[in-house]
Amino acid sequence: MSELKDLTKKHKKVEVQIKKITEDRLRDRSSKSWAELRKLKKIKLKLKEKINKQKKLNII
Repeated sequence: MSELKDLTKKHKKVEVQIKKITEDRLRDRSSKSWAELRKLKKIKLKLKEKINKQKKLNII
């Protein structure tokens, strides 16, 4: 259960970072911010997949 909580915390932190970069991109449309946002979204998706996998394992 603690691994699931750790993954959830990491997911929340990534969400906060994505939100901050998205707000910054309203003013700064550089390719650097776009690349960073894209990278974070991929990380968020992988974390979400791991969380879902852990939830399935806990149910079974």
